[in-house]
Amino acid sequence: MKLFESKILRINLTDSKICYENLETYKDFLGGRGINRYILFKELPIGISPFDSSNIIAIGAGLLCGTTAPSSSRVNVDSINVFTGGVGSGSAGGYFGAEMKFAGISNIIIKGKCKDLSYIYIEDGRVEILRAKFLKYKCTSETLEYFKNKYGDVKVLNIGPAGENIVKSACIMIDKSRAVGRCGLGAVMGSKNLKAIVIKGTGAVEVENPVPFQEISKRISNKINDNEFIKRRKKYGVYCYKEPWDFETPYRNYSGEIPPINNKKQLMPENFLKYKKYSKNCSSCPIGCWAVHEFEDDGKIIQTEALQGNSIENFGAKLDLHDVKSVLKLHKLCNELGLDEDNISGVTAWAIDCFQKGLIDKNDTGGKILKWGDYKIISRLFKDVAFRKGFGNILAEGCVKASQKLGKGTNKYCIHIKGQELFESLWLSRSWALGVAVSPRGGTHTRGAVFEGRINNLDSYSYQKYFGISNINKVTDYKNKEKLVFFFERLHAFLDCTGLCFFTNSWRLDATLPEDYAELFSAATGKLVDLDGILFVGERVHNLEKAFNVLHTNWNRDEDMPPKHFVDTPLGGKYNINLDEWNKMLDDYYRSHGWDKRGLPELETLVNLGLSDVAEKLKNKIS
Repeated sequence: MKLFESKILRINLTDSKICYENLETYKDFLGGRGINRYILFKELPIGISPFDSSNIIAIGAGLLCGTTAPSSSRVNVDSINVFTGGVGSGSAGGYFGAEMKFAGISNIIIKGKCKDLSYIYIEDGRVEILRAKFLKYKCTSETLEYFKNKYGDVKVLNIGPAGENIVKSACIMIDKSRAVGRCGLGAVMGSKNLKAIVIKGTGAVEVENPVPFQEISKRISNKINDNEFIKRRKKYGVYCYKEPWDFETPYRNYSGEIPPINNKKQLMPENFLKYKKYSKNCSSCPIGCWAVHEFEDDGKIIQTEALQGNSIENFGAKLDLHDVKSVLKLHKLCNELGLDEDNISGVTAWAIDCFQKGLIDKNDTGGKILKWGDYKIISRLFKDVAFRKGFGNILAEGCVKASQKLGKGTNKYCIHIKGQELFESLWLSRSWALGVAVSPRGGTHTRGAVFEGRINNLDSYSYQKYFGISNINKVTDYKNKEKLVFFFERLHAFLDCTGLCFFTNSWRLDATLPEDYAELFSAATGKLVDLDGILFVGERVHNLEKAFNVLHTNWNRDEDMPPKHFVDTPLGGKYNINLDEWNKMLDDYYRSHGWDKRGLPELETLVNLGLSDVAEKLKNKIS
């Protein structure tokens, strides 16, 4: 099957209506994130709740999933964000995206609600909606094991107890340990009484020019394998950095304090490496950063997969747990319960902070004494959140809603972007902070944020080519930092549409280059594109998401400002954000996209991107 011959599968869970749609109408958006969001923009009524049965959850395989393109494994899930009401979007690797393509499917569009807990079974052209009451409250690995035993070699996308209980921190899990995180997408899936999607495909994906495609794929794989940073990623897994943090961390709920040096020493990558048993690969991936750790704890052998760099910042710094086994156990617990680590760590850190400051007490927490670095109490809170038990039922709504319920000044310590808990620290790097603050999905760094240190080894020619500047200045300088964000927003949107993993360059531009992606795409599709061509696609999708937020939220410039905490509470008593400089940078950022000073897209910008229908729908809102 050729790339654009796969179908869009539409499923209505309420009346069990199932149909297929050709991909032709949506080719400009390629696949994955692009097609998902275009369908959501066109079809979702304004003002709809994420938990309304008529809401849509869209699962989209990247265009190159199922091919031999290096690291072409990514699948995107999109809906309404349960925290913000705007763009809800997440991506994960594994094998589910490739299996969708082998079954002849590019996107799965789901609306409605099952009467009882159910799952969808897909085998090539056959689709069934089946009861799953026996899987109620089963953890994600138990659910996967059940389907493997029943159907054999299938790929599974599912939720855990947190999703079933419509916990806002709930994520979606793929292949047991690949998380579609942030935005509460697991809660959206749970609100539809949908426990899992199980898929098996026997087809194949054909590219237009197979010989050059294979040559380019081999060349890219060689570049990946020869890259020194990626060699570390192969050795250690995703958490491969030389140290857990440098200076800036979210230590104890963004206290602004520097963690004790001993904490850092205990969480060095080498201390995790001794528990690493082996690595796994996502579909067509030459990297193999899917680390499997195994260790003994209280006489039991515990195995956990796919530890993330985020896990170290969340558990090691934000919650002040500096024991390797505790970090690994919490990571496993989140995977099993279907909890997003960033969101659950954020609301938990907020609760501990408020308790330690005397704003809440045992009367609020159900008798629990909340302390930093207390593994037993933190793991108990995670479980209580997943099952909405006691104080966990309050935390299950996220820190914004929880602080509104508890009052007592607790809102001051809820650190969020557009209503969603923040993972990232924003004191130092301006391009990182800007990319996080303006992200269409409410914070998060995978939509354009970049650390200057990852690209400070480029020559002046490369800086000019990619960013239109001669150098990137100091980390804390504001000048031209919007240009870095503007570039990576467009590149990452293109990658999400094609299913190519960010880790093929890891934001560094010294392994796989944007020009390599363009060559690969050209050979696969038979349509010749260059660097400008792939960035144009990314800009179209990024503006589509901006348009969705314009329709479904009341955001304006105010929502693109950093949390006040990073202005008022300096890191180490020294570093903070200057709002005058931020506003100048924000003006330049808006100008780069062709948006006005409110952060709203000009109609001409949308038309020039081939989004005339989007402009028409938006014209009354932005006039």
